[in-house]
Amino acid sequence: MKKEIKVLAVLASVLSIAFTLNNAFATSTAKSTEPNNASATTGAETKTSSDTTPNIEITLDSLTNYQVNNDHMVSSGLPSAAHLQLLKDEGVNRVIDLIPGDRLQEQQVVQGLSLNYHNVQVEWENPTLANFNDYVGYMALGSSNGDKVLTHCKLNWRGAVFTYLYSITVLGVSELSAKQDLLAIWQPNQTWFAFMNTVIDDFNAENNARIVTTVTPQIEPAPPVT
Repeated sequence: MKKEIKVLAVLASVLSIAFTLNNAFATSTAKSTEPNNASATTGAETKTSSDTTPNIEITLDSLTNYQVNNDHMVSSGLPSAAHLQLLKDEGVNRVIDLIPGDRLQEQQVVQGLSLNYHNVQVEWENPTLANFNDYVGYMALGSSNGDKVLTHCKLNWRGAVFTYLYSITVLGVSELSAKQDLLAIWQPNQTWFAFMNTVIDDFNAENNARIVTTVTPQIEPAPPVT
């Protein structure tokens, strides 16, 4: 009987030691797993954050050489579809495009916004009096309807000259005032300076006027815009 009691005591002691060792192993395993789980969570959060791309808001500040000439006239470089929507929201309802070539894509975008579209094919190296007269005709359509008109080309170099000439010949704006808008965009080269004088001379002859440009051409030729 005493022998059996001794054997049972030994077994109980062995079981106690085994139970203690098992608990210690389980605790150690659980602790070693926590950093991996935390790392996995951090990685997931980082991935989610980096995959979220913020929306970039398009404004008229990003439109090349955008200029407000008066309440019914604005001019700029080449607008995107998003720019055209913003301009429509600002009240523009007529677009005069001075870029030569195939302009069907822009025409479709503009008309898709329910805006009036006109194209005057102004060759960079050869702007003509006929070009300007066409422009005046389209501007007259806008004026008769109280429209707000966007004049644009690629960089607003053509546009700045056309709006300058329109301002001093049709609108009667002082040449010095119109000149400020023009020079804020660029200083015309010899080709465009000659074109300006052709338009002014024609207007003076037709209207017994004496408008004179005070703009001086740049000495170095402007880089080709085409």
